[in-house]
Amino acid sequence: MVSWLDEWAYRNRLAKLRATFKLTFSFILLIWAMIGTNVGRLLTIGWMLIWLIVYARLPWHVCLRVCLLMALVILWSSAPLLLSFDGAAVDVSYVGTIWLRAFTCSLVLFFLAATTPFFRLACALQTLRIPRVLIELLLLTYRFIFMLEKAARELFVTVRVRQGERNWRIASLAIAQLLRHTLHQYEAMVIAQRARHVSFTVPRCTDEQLPKRYVIEASLGIVVLFIVEGLYVAVS
Repeated sequence: MVSWLDEWAYRNRLAKLRATFKLTFSFILLIWAMIGTNVGRLLTIGWMLIWLIVYARLPWHVCLRVCLLMALVILWSSAPLLLSFDGAAVDVSYVGTIWLRAFTCSLVLFFLAATTPFFRLACALQTLRIPRVLIELLLLTYRFIFMLEKAARELFVTVRVRQGERNWRIASLAIAQLLRHTLHQYEAMVIAQRARHVSFTVPRCTDEQLPKRYVIEASLGIVVLFIVEGLYVAVS
């Protein structure tokens, strides 16, 4: 999943779109998803799908699977809110609002991750005067994610070699061993970089583009969202 996401971040049609624009656009939509109404969130979801499928040209069936996965994870996380231990009535609409808010925020972050190569994102953060320590921490975390994916792949191969034997004790020991191996690799990488006095240098992105049509559409879309939110609040 992580490798696929990183691959499409370089292959999509919006890969060379200016990362600072996408960061600003995503940040505005995230704030909107947090403080807006459900109508605005539904419009934001539809708008993000248009950017992902039509503009970025990501496979629609993959986007659908990712959306279903995010929806199920958030729904499973929201399930405890439906339980009442003191006999009080549970507000289902409030739980639905929380689910929709979390799903909208997740979709906006997925748009940013699936359409922006990581080095462009780091370059944009450097342009926005983000402290260098935070950027280096993000780069280390990015590397660690791929190590975890490699460990998970090795675990899957181990289970298949055992012909699918379902033994929770063996599975837990395998997971602990692979996680320990991953942490040792990560620690060795950090020590080697310190010993060699390696400093993280973020390359300059000189080939980024910012067509006016995207700026105009983003601006008009935000204005339309603001008008719809205002009309919905006035009517309700």
